[in-house]
Amino acid sequence: MRQVILIVMKDLRRRLRSPVAVVSMMFIPIVITLVIGLVFGRSGQVELPRIRVLLVDKDNGVFSHFIRQGMQQERLSEMIDLVEVEEDEGRSMMEKGEASALIEIPESFTADLLDEKPVQLSLTKNPSETFLPIIVEEVVETAALMLDSGVRIFADPIGRVQSMFEGESWPSGNDVTGLLDNSRDRFVLVGGYLTDSLVVLKTEDATAQIEEEGSTQSFDIFAFVLPGSLLIGLLFISQIALRDIVREREYGTLPRLLTAPLEVGHVIAGKTLSAFVITAVSCILLVIIARFGFGITLGNPLALVVHLVATIFMCTGVLTLLYGFIRSDRAADAALPVVILTMCLLGGSMVPYEQMGAALQEAGKFSPVFWAVDGLKRIFIEGAGLRDISLHLGILYGLAVLTVVPGTLLLRRRVKRGG
Repeated sequence: MRQVILIVMKDLRRRLRSPVAVVSMMFIPIVITLVIGLVFGRSGQVELPRIRVLLVDKDNGVFSHFIRQGMQQERLSEMIDLVEVEEDEGRSMMEKGEASALIEIPESFTADLLDEKPVQLSLTKNPSETFLPIIVEEVVETAALMLDSGVRIFADPIGRVQSMFEGESWPSGNDVTGLLDNSRDRFVLVGGYLTDSLVVLKTEDATAQIEEEGSTQSFDIFAFVLPGSLLIGLLFISQIALRDIVREREYGTLPRLLTAPLEVGHVIAGKTLSAFVITAVSCILLVIIARFGFGITLGNPLALVVHLVATIFMCTGVLTLLYGFIRSDRAADAALPVVILTMCLLGGSMVPYEQMGAALQEAGKFSPVFWAVDGLKRIFIEGAGLRDISLHLGILYGLAVLTVVPGTLLLRRRVKRGG
């Protein structure tokens, strides 16, 4: 173990004396995030794909029509593709990830509201999408607030209208005049804020069926862009750190190092660990810049730390495995950037995953970058905890182990053979 630590310290001192390569890679996420943020503005006024929303209307009353028509008006109709479905069909489509959200309006929704009884709208969100379900949630919450306010303000006039139509004879002129006067007074006298809402919005995850508290999410373009650009930088930093194995083998440094009382396993372990440390230090500096330079809210600290460790471990493992198949420094420079950029493209580092086609979205899930980027977005934007990103962590840590072990074995065999 002492030999491994000595190799790590030697590599770190050498990087400190010549940090240009690593620092230049650190500028990738900083520049990308800054440029996109300046272009679109902090609020992220970026064109989003149409949001497919499923609607199960078990009421078919006046107020359920209000919600449906509201989502099909003017600008909302350009943003939202509303599809009416049956309950079983809607839940099946959500399980397949064919929509961003499912809205369910219960039976007797209109009648219960007219009777001033509490009602509950259900919103099921697609967990594989980060932002689009949040937009739907905000729209439905706004509609619920408008309904609640309208019913509270006009409860008495609405009740009187019901009584008029349920009566055996037509209302008199005095009845109609009194109703209009009462309604006008409601408009004039209403003020302050309404509490204890009659209309409650229940949100849940499509697969985990987790009920969430209604919360307001603000869109931060920096938090949206940084995770993807961060992965590009970390992968290239890992590549630079591990390239020493190939270079030292070509330049004859590695064979001379092995004449000392060192085993090949110590050298490979030391090089791999030094790559992990260099990538981790770079990541820490980038996160500090993200927090204090871009003002990004980092979310749950424990989830962030565990996820970043998994991400760094994954980057180191993947590059270790790739270098296990590389014979020369020239081959590394030619092949590895292509592999890294392909993983980043499929994983949503360059083009937002939400804007990809269905085929690319499915392919993107086979890229480790997707799980790293999506997990970071959930932490930064949704404040996700460990349980929320447990699948991401399992895949990242599992992939790291499955790549670093065979990668180190391949490197060890190649160093022993001298090829």
